[in-house]
Amino acid sequence: MADLNDLIEDLDTPCDDKDIAEHETRYNEELSSKPVVSTQTQFGYAYVLVKSRYDNDIRKGIRLLEELCQSGVDQRDFVYFLAVGYYRLGDSRVAIKYCERILEMEPGNTQARQLIEVIKKKRKKDAMIGAAVLGGGAVAVTGGLLVAGAVIGAGIAALRRR
Repeated sequence: MADLNDLIEDLDTPCDDKDIAEHETRYNEELSSKPVVSTQTQFGYAYVLVKSRYDNDIRKGIRLLEELCQSGVDQRDFVYFLAVGYYRLGDSRVAIKYCERILEMEPGNTQARQLIEVIKKKRKKDAMIGAAVLGGGAVAVTGGLLVAGAVIGAGIAALRRR
């Protein structure tokens, strides 16, 4: 189970802004000097973007990875990091879809299986937190109604004593 916890920590740890800036510079230099950016440069930039702390960066990284997949190169790494990007944006349905695509290519792929497990674990945790919040809200409303009822009752009793 430690491996799964390590994966969760890795998925949730953002990439350093300096790394993103370095990859962006390399990407833009290639973009301006060559007709096409190399697959390696585009993948490197996309990777750091999907690991960014900013949703807009993650979305940009997803677009770059989707371009790589549409270019006829459907490498497992591209698809895996598409899943990671969608996981980091909170879109578990799409993240699982990409993991399943990896498993179609490589049925025994451990990374994809573990990512699906992490996503399901997170869904379960989020559902439990949601239930607790709803339950707490119901208790607060009920408690508020009891307090309001007690205040109104005390007010009526005070008026009757006059």
